[in-house]
Parts: sequence; C-alpha cells; structure tokens
Amino acid sequence: MSKPTRRPYVHFAEVYDQIMADVPYRQWADYIQGVWARFSFEPKTVLDLACGTGNLALLLAERGYQVTGVDSSSNMLEVARRKAKSSSLYIDFVEGDMRSFSLERPLDAAVCVFDSLNYLLEPEHVQSAYKSVSQALAPGGLFIFDVNTPARLAAIPSETSLMEGRNHYVVWSDHYDSARKWWSVRLTGFIKQGDYWRRFDETHRERAFPLDDHRKWLQEAGFAVLGAYHSTTFYPASEDTSRAYFVTEKE
Repeated sequence: MSKPTRRPYVHFAEVYDQIMADVPYRQWADYIQGVWARFSFEPKTVLDLACGTGNLALLLAERGYQVTGVDSSSNMLEVARRKAKSSSLYIDFVEGDMRSFSLERPLDAAVCVFDSLNYLLEPEHVQSAYKSVSQALAPGGLFIFDVNTPARLAAIPSETSLMEGRNHYVVWSDHYDSARKWWSVRLTGFIKQGDYWRRFDETHRERAFPLDDHRKWLQEAGFAVLGAYHSTTFYPASEDTSRAYFVTEKE
C-alpha cells in the first residue's frame, strides 16, 4: 500500500482541469500579449513557470511562441504532456522547483500566473525563485507574474464546499491562519476507478507579502520593475488590490 500524502497537485492533477474549467487562462494569455505590445516587446521563446497542466503554455504555443513549461509536480506535467501531444504542439515540459530550476539556454520572456508564487511561504523562497528566473532570462527579457495580496488572502472566508464531476467528488475546505498569515485549503477527494472510488487528501497553502517586498526582492535579483497593476489592467496596484500583476525587465 502506498504511503498517503498531503502534498499538493498529486492526485488532484487528475481532476484539476475539470474543477478549474472556468479559470480565465485565455484572458490571461491576451493580457500577457497586451503587456508585451505595450512595452514594444516581441519574444520568441517563453518560460511558463509553474505551468501546471499546461493551459497557458498551450495557448501561447498555439499563438506561435516556443514555450518551455516548468513545474514541480510530475503528475501535473504528465497531464500537460498528454494535452500537448493531442493538440500536436511541441512544448518542452521540465520538472523543476521554482526556487532552484535551471534551463539549458536563456529565454526571451517568462510568465507565472494563477498566484503560483504565493505557494512560496518564506521570503527567502521567493527571493530564490526571482534569482532563478533572472538566470533563465536573456538580458532585456520581461518577467510577468501575478500574486495574491495579503488583503486578498485575509478576505477568504473559512468555509467548506463540495465540487463534483462525472468521475469525482472533492470536498474543498478553506481556512485563513491570521497568525501565520497563510491561507490553506484542504482537499478530500474521491476519484472513480472502475467500480471503486479512490480517496486522496491534499493541503495547499499560500502566503502573501507586501508589494514593496516584491519590488525589493526583484531589484535584488536583477530586475527593473516596470509596473505593478490591478489584475489584467494597467491601473496601478495597491495593497487593497486582490491580485496584482508585476511587469519586470531583466537589467
């Protein structure tokens, strides 16, 4: 019998795309291209950091970019590779940790969406991630990413909901730890396999840092911060913003 795990994005990967079917990946891809246009930037090669099941990576590849996807979950990458193959798209999916990954050659641009960087719970982890991205980019490359703000995480109510699909049930329980300033969600899921249901348990945690902390860490990693905006807009972000988009350039 396999040892039970609460690591995120293991068995959840099997039903992730069904549960997240309403996530606006296409809107995010449009916004990223809009940012590139706003700054007269024309990348050819793009890093999708924390690419998950490849939803954004596939959209960018469909639009003609050469995409490399990096994610720490082999289960999520397995789904991403199947989707790319079925769409006849070549994307280089690489298993790697956001804090310490490396690529064979520098790329033109990097993106990281859906508050993936909030999964890094300590300041030094975020700093390491920014340094890794800097090393993965060519000089002048743009790094665009989003983060949930402290205000956003603190506003998430502690509640439990049930999500169900054609082959799964997932109990989703939110909780905010005001002492640690962590938001966590505990997933208890059941996936149908033939005549049986297989249970899994995962815990996902996020932490948010002040926007000025991100600016400082980015500059230390060799980035110039070109802007921090309200989600998918060009209005300046503030600490009251729920999701902030940073646009940075490797100096």
